[in-house]
Amino acid sequence: MAIKVAGLENAGIKDAGVKNAEQTGKRSAAGSSGTDEGYDNRRVVEIERDSGPLFVDIWEPRIQTNAAPIFLIHGWGNSGGYWQEIASALSETAQVIVPDLPGTGRSQPVNSPQNMFDQVDTLVELLDVLNLDSVQVVGHSMGGAMALLLTDARPDQVERLVLTSTCFFLNESQKQIYRAVMKFTYMTMRVRPRVLGFMPFVPQVMASRYFYRVPRDARKLRKGLWDYLTLDFDTAIACANNACDPAIPKAGSRLKVPTLLIACRNDQVMPVGNVDYTVSVIPNSRAVWIDKCGHLPMVEKPDEYLGHLEAFLEL
Repeated sequence: MAIKVAGLENAGIKDAGVKNAEQTGKRSAAGSSGTDEGYDNRRVVEIERDSGPLFVDIWEPRIQTNAAPIFLIHGWGNSGGYWQEIASALSETAQVIVPDLPGTGRSQPVNSPQNMFDQVDTLVELLDVLNLDSVQVVGHSMGGAMALLLTDARPDQVERLVLTSTCFFLNESQKQIYRAVMKFTYMTMRVRPRVLGFMPFVPQVMASRYFYRVPRDARKLRKGLWDYLTLDFDTAIACANNACDPAIPKAGSRLKVPTLLIACRNDQVMPVGNVDYTVSVIPNSRAVWIDKCGHLPMVEKPDEYLGHLEAFLEL
């Protein structure tokens, strides 16, 4: 395994390029253009693996503290790019680590399909490669399930866990509905002409299911659509097929770390009626809600979302 890190060679590491709930007064996630401009504390790490490359953004803290590093794990259909504003804000006092999971974004091609459990193995490996003794983990949507499984796999290393827009299925009927929806999604994914990413209004239409109010930032919407258009098809299906696996709630029932669920009232992807059940399964957990917000609070209401993270994480 070769690892490329800006500015040094270590175990085969080489340069891959350097590139706020209520307002708390500490930092803000608002105001970013959604581009890569203006982030002088971010470096890009490329890890060459047998299964394919793994690209990771590492945001170094602007102020040195004793805060444990923070993992931000993206959900299905995206890459780590939508964490950009939150990562920049949290990196005021903590190191922030944002991977593009294999088969997404820059972490392509993959040599074989990567299911959800393969992705968790990659995250465990990343903990070891970066020599992290402790970490705080924030996962979104299916990335929340991965974050939960990572915490279960490394309970002595994860200090705190945040699950965003993530919950457990209540019954088999819900699982069957999910499988039917995904079966249709798989069929539509076979035809994903990349020209869609350049057509007027298509990003806005595609984004409408994921937001209470679709953001006006056209660049962010195009980036989200492009992530979907360029997903590795077989990896996307393999991950989605694992979403109903009973290992996920079983792992949740074993957790001992403080856990926060951040749920959005107008989420059309996650069944919001399942949040209380999920909290009842995970020990030492609680839920907070964001009103008038869809599935992506870090994009739609970044400052409110950041406020919840600041109140819960050790920063």
